[in-house]
Amino acid sequence: MRIFILLLTLLLSLPADTLKQEIARMLVVGFSGTRLDLNSSMVRVVQKYPLGGVILFGKNLKNREQVRGLTGQLQKLSGEKLLIGVDQEGGYVDRLGKLPDLFKTPSAARMARMDRVKVVGYYRRMAAALHELGFNLDFAPVVDLAVNPKNRVIVGFQRSYGKHPDKVAANASLLIDALHHEGIVTVLKHFPGHGSSAGDSHEGFTDVSESWHSEELLPFLKLIEAGRVDMVMSAHIFNRHLDGIYPATLSKKVIGSLLRKEMGFTGVVISDDLQMGAIRKNYTLDEAVVSAVNAGVDMLLFGNQIGKSYDVQMLIDRIAALVESGKISRERITEANRRIVTLKEKL
Repeated sequence: MRIFILLLTLLLSLPADTLKQEIARMLVVGFSGTRLDLNSSMVRVVQKYPLGGVILFGKNLKNREQVRGLTGQLQKLSGEKLLIGVDQEGGYVDRLGKLPDLFKTPSAARMARMDRVKVVGYYRRMAAALHELGFNLDFAPVVDLAVNPKNRVIVGFQRSYGKHPDKVAANASLLIDALHHEGIVTVLKHFPGHGSSAGDSHEGFTDVSESWHSEELLPFLKLIEAGRVDMVMSAHIFNRHLDGIYPATLSKKVIGSLLRKEMGFTGVVISDDLQMGAIRKNYTLDEAVVSAVNAGVDMLLFGNQIGKSYDVQMLIDRIAALVESGKISRERITEANRRIVTLKEKL
């Protein structure tokens, strides 16, 4: 009888453990410092669960040797292949260019004005450096159209290849090719298009209802139809013509219907940082997570550089409770994991 009770207890505990493992796989998180604290919650989670990935920012990067050591240590601690990502676009968003023993890469706007051979050379050099440093995920390319000259976060910082969809898709393909050659996963951003916004979703609510045009979908669509897309990052922009209630990241109409059904994207959707002002200032953590996952977002990004930092174990436990209460469907967790595992098999 005692053996039967022990076996029953074990079997009953398996679903919860499995659930938390699958939730961990859906998280991409940031952390502080240029070295790992082996006693930190972050390290314990990496050792205990198949964490989806980490994102490194400038605050994590000191020099070539330090970055190689950090990424190598992270990968060694993880029980399965860990996505180790960075925002490396070039120009204003150029993490490598800020390191003393590396090099700068031109912005997307500058690349769009260059000869194709020169662009390929820059991107191959950049991709090779990312690979050597231990990165297997680059949060690039930006395929937002430069349609609003007053847009600061995309157009002002020269992060767009231009306002013509064909040209944007063609230049983005050159970066994708270079990254894929080095075994690095790419992310198209920011769906369904951030180039028409006047505001910055890092800071707060951003409404593009009167400025967004369906043409902004074309670079995404062209690359999806060409089979070139590993991941798509959702934007925190609000467009009442697409969804009268939720911003894109939290919208089933935008992610589940427009991106998935109408545009045929079957890969991994990752949220933009859920700690950005557009989400953090308008939704609780529970509201944001529930809406994003049920909308069709597969991986949740918590950069832990804006506002309050979140303990990774707390996030896993909190999301598990939301699933167990029925607020997040178990089927969505399984579906997201299927996509993430398929993606990681490419590495």
